[in-house]
Amino acid sequence: MVDCFFTTAEEDEAVRNSEPNAPEVFALDSGQLPFERMGDAQFELLLADLYSARAEDGKEEWFDKAYRMNDGADQGRDVILLQKSAPVGVIQCKRYNSIVRLTMMVQEICKFFLYAKIKPHIAPPPGTEFRYHLAVSDRAEGKLFDFMTGKGRQRFEDLRELFERKALAARNASVTLKEHSDLKGLTRSQLCDVVWERIDFLHTEIHRKDTLSKMVSDYPEIKSTYFRLESDTARIVEEIKSLLNSQGVSFSEEDKRLVSAVHTEYIDRTLISGGRLNIGLIQGNDLLSFLKSMLDPAKGTLLTNFGSRPALLTAGAAVAKPSQWGEINDLVKGYPYPLIFSVGCGDVTGSILLEWMGSENMSWIDPKWRPASSRNYRAGWCWVTDPDNEVHDCYILVENETGDPSYDHADLSLRLAFKDIIIWPTLGNDFTNSIDNSKSQLRRIIASQVEDKSGRHNLVLASQNAARLVEVLRAVTDYYGQRSRSPVAIAIANGGRLRECEIGLHSATGIFPALETEYNTRATPPVVHPPSRVMRRSSDGALTLTINWTTNLSLEGVKGHRLVDGDIQDDLPPPALEFHELFDRHPPIDGYLECVRKELDQLNRLVEDKILAEPEVFAYMTKYGVKQEEPFSIDDMSSSGEYVMKAVQALSYIKSHRNAEWIIGSGVDGHIKFRDPAVGNFNVMAWVNHNYHVRQMEGDLFGWARKATSNPFLIVFAHAKGHVKDKKPSHSRFDFTSPPPVRGSITEAEMPRNVYIFNLGEIESLYDDDTALSAEGFIENILNRRKVLDDE
Repeated sequence: MVDCFFTTAEEDEAVRNSEPNAPEVFALDSGQLPFERMGDAQFELLLADLYSARAEDGKEEWFDKAYRMNDGADQGRDVILLQKSAPVGVIQCKRYNSIVRLTMMVQEICKFFLYAKIKPHIAPPPGTEFRYHLAVSDRAEGKLFDFMTGKGRQRFEDLRELFERKALAARNASVTLKEHSDLKGLTRSQLCDVVWERIDFLHTEIHRKDTLSKMVSDYPEIKSTYFRLESDTARIVEEIKSLLNSQGVSFSEEDKRLVSAVHTEYIDRTLISGGRLNIGLIQGNDLLSFLKSMLDPAKGTLLTNFGSRPALLTAGAAVAKPSQWGEINDLVKGYPYPLIFSVGCGDVTGSILLEWMGSENMSWIDPKWRPASSRNYRAGWCWVTDPDNEVHDCYILVENETGDPSYDHADLSLRLAFKDIIIWPTLGNDFTNSIDNSKSQLRRIIASQVEDKSGRHNLVLASQNAARLVEVLRAVTDYYGQRSRSPVAIAIANGGRLRECEIGLHSATGIFPALETEYNTRATPPVVHPPSRVMRRSSDGALTLTINWTTNLSLEGVKGHRLVDGDIQDDLPPPALEFHELFDRHPPIDGYLECVRKELDQLNRLVEDKILAEPEVFAYMTKYGVKQEEPFSIDDMSSSGEYVMKAVQALSYIKSHRNAEWIIGSGVDGHIKFRDPAVGNFNVMAWVNHNYHVRQMEGDLFGWARKATSNPFLIVFAHAKGHVKDKKPSHSRFDFTSPPPVRGSITEAEMPRNVYIFNLGEIESLYDDDTALSAEGFIENILNRRKVLDDE
């Protein structure tokens, strides 16, 4: 008899009723249960109750009873299965926070059958059918899975040397086995032979977290016994139904199923420290270059900006390639501190998904669904790591609703439930689907908010590949509308580049909602609700920041980053970056002369290389010329971008002159310096302001000419209200408050510097005409016209 090895009914009931130790789970969850957060005794008794229930309802017929073994019985099994009081199987339970490996289980198998040698009542005689099942709380090594699901003798023979070593280790690790006369004098080969007596009649099976979760879901009473459900499913469904009905959206039985199509990973740690959370956003398509630098374990961007605290990182929805998983995984694995990283890899075939589904290194979040090998999907990955606790998980993400009928779809969303926050990694169109879509991510978040008794913060990591912003901002507003239930924020990383900027934003990468006191990010316009901040850079770049979520969400420690020769550097100062951005937003038209493009590119490089000392002053002069102390913020530069670049492109034509140089120093009026052996040195300025009258420009130039500075004479090319004619304002009559001095008399206090104004429009007809005057010819013509003005 084996009854003496069973736990008593009273002991089992005490374990079932130990509710404080039962993990909390969401009722609306199609995912895997957190078995790893149970106690060992709870996990073993759960298996015993589950197998007993399956025997009672006829799902299993080869056994009729399942019992948990006494804690003191160290005989290599946790639950024994009986048929008419005779042992027919055993379940080895591994409630383990990390991956269970083949070598570990080979020793457990050896230990069990060595005990069976000295205690024959725990297993039938050799030559009799017997089942050895393994239940793991989390993951199993691929080699272990293949072995346990295999059949026949050969799989054992292939591992004979390993079994010999582990049989010896099992005997030596147990005082009972080591001292028993039947085993004491056996060699490792002879010990292995004890196991080999069983292998022709031994059937093995494995239950991992996914299959165990599915089995438990068939028995709601068992689930509610061992897990504390956050809330009542029926009540939640009614609340969501009422909410949707109030918005004119119907809610069917199918909707009820889909709103609970969420796979939850329960992670027993906090992410927020002092109300703050560290986030990195990668914009553009140059993913690997940024990851290599950002995740460098010695001097990476995340490490230098966040230290050892957890970091969240996300990139666009189509910036990775499916073939890059291994390289990205190595980079993530090499980062020494806790990390959540989500990214999309764009189009993926069903056959690739099937390969990933079978991989031991990736977690497939929907065990009930098998993708079609011939269909296309949009997919990605989400890593969750905690090196100190040996956690390195990668979850496969597949878009649930692509919005494109040529793609197939998944049905589940991933929810990462930390102790203090819930993270929602979200790909592409799943984020922008409106609430009236039955697979709307927003519906699932609302359900989660209703169900979450602790009202945790919700952060959506939205990987996008957007070329337009309208749908993204509409979705942001919808998500923000649910903030009364619990705080909601969105971190967006965009792999695409905005070309249609209907509301004046050139970046979708940012935090919504958010406020920042500095200018490292760009504020969304007042028409955007809620107020938010996005990256200033619209090209490839990255953003690291800390969100302070104590009350309103504000940004701290914001840094923009750019890639220079394969290395991440801090981005340009905000004014310089804004000026640099204008070159792409307002490019020259097709057909520009190569010499003009070359000079335009050179000026941009001077900005990028931080050689142009004061880019904001350079841009200021294109709008306000010599006028002093006019307000000119970064946003003013952006809103005036078309006219700033009109001036810059004209200047690029002039700069193609062999004697011209860009003025890169500070404190000098003008954009270009000329060294002319015939007329001496002079500067050139381009001034474009359609809200300014020509007479005002001339008056400002008159005043400038009389200031005591060391600037050489100035030639100004201007666009303004009114017609710009050749003028020499430095000697014209603009001061009407006093009598004019007599030139050359003692009443003239000082000789004014010469300043001349010409029409910038003349240059615009020369940009794209290879038969037009060269810059040398044009400047020669201007200097001749200058002489005429001098002689007047």
